[in-house]
Amino acid sequence: MAQALSEDEFQRMQAQLLELRTQNYQLSDQVRKQNAELSSLRQKSSNVERDLARAQKAVTKSKKAQASGLTAIVPLGRGLCFWADREVDALLSENEMLQGKLHSQEDDFRLQNTTLMQELSK
Repeated sequence: MAQALSEDEFQRMQAQLLELRTQNYQLSDQVRKQNAELSSLRQKSSNVERDLARAQKAVTKSKKAQASGLTAIVPLGRGLCFWADREVDALLSENEMLQGKLHSQEDDFRLQNTTLMQELSK
């Protein structure tokens, strides 16, 4: 016993079907975009957690090194390092000493060079 639909009812059902399909496509698109964003945020979260673990490990190593009186160079990731103050002071003093040696060698070279030039000009 099939019931016949009037033309108006049929048009209304067609419009309703079209509207529901449009909503379905929009919702599917939103789900796809949100899934992509969720994936991106999960990746960022994992990177941040990994960086946090590295930083905590660096802090722990630094505290252990300070407690034992040792100097520490602790990599923090992405090219960053923590140098203990004593290590920096030692490097600065070594740098000054090496610069002094370099100036001394330059002076010696100049003296030798001028002496050679004087002997050659005689």
